[in-house]
Amino acid sequence: MSDFRDANTDGVGSPLVDEFLVFLVVVQERSELTALAYRSDLLRFQTHLHGSGTDLLSASKRDIADFLGQYRTSTSPRSAARAGSALRSFYGYLISAGHLQESPIEGLRIHTVIPTLPKALSVSETTMLLESTETTDDLGARDRAMLELLYASGMRISELIGLDTEDLRTASFWLTITGKGNKERLVPIPPIAGRYLAHYLGEPRRSLTRQRPQERAVFVNTRGSRLTRQGAWFALKQRAQAVGLGARFSPHTLRHSCATHLVEAGADLRVVQELLGHASISTTEIYTKVSAAHLTRVYNATHPRAVDRPD
Repeated sequence: MSDFRDANTDGVGSPLVDEFLVFLVVVQERSELTALAYRSDLLRFQTHLHGSGTDLLSASKRDIADFLGQYRTSTSPRSAARAGSALRSFYGYLISAGHLQESPIEGLRIHTVIPTLPKALSVSETTMLLESTETTDDLGARDRAMLELLYASGMRISELIGLDTEDLRTASFWLTITGKGNKERLVPIPPIAGRYLAHYLGEPRRSLTRQRPQERAVFVNTRGSRLTRQGAWFALKQRAQAVGLGARFSPHTLRHSCATHLVEAGADLRVVQELLGHASISTTEIYTKVSAAHLTRVYNATHPRAVDRPD
């Protein structure tokens, strides 16, 4: 993950903002591009506050309203809406982390950002990422198994690191995933992912858990204890950076790629919903929009009458 402090901010910075951005990427599993955009908005707001002699923790509702009003006159509606979302998320985090008791943005009407489609890798990019992860050492074997499972099952990273050995039904190629709200679901393990998982569960995992042989977690760190969400994210991010996909890789990239590739190949939406653990089919339907975008690109590139060409 990028060091957010490296971004160009004209000498302005805030430990609270950087703390929030780490939370945004690691815990809420938002993309680094979103985090960097939020950082720009928050530091612009901080500069605005400095002009009136206040700071992020002392900002009032009027400070926020004035800032967003000025922002709307100098930028696009989408950018202004994103700044509002950044401030709402930021102050929500400050309250949950105990830095503030009340949010100055509470009750303030803010235009929201129009949702964007999930970003997925192409099939060839996904294959390159998976196959570039060598399994010749313990961590390589672990990371390849994680990548294969994430892409094969569409599970969240939080669900991946929550897996215990008793959740695996390797003999029948199924595993039990505990998702949001502690709801359990069964998902299949395709043969390729099963092969890399079985390899990791052999000598590599035994080596990593030598000091903790009773550890129940499937995926562990170099000390043999359960891998944290942040640890898993950093490990996989490094794998993506090694093949030039770091800027496009987020904790949900392989989940989105799994769903997108299934829908593009004609999978039933209800099957995708069950695989991903979505409570509502409306959440899964966003992938039909991704598929429609894919269809449009292919059509325009291949159909002889898609583009009006001069005779």
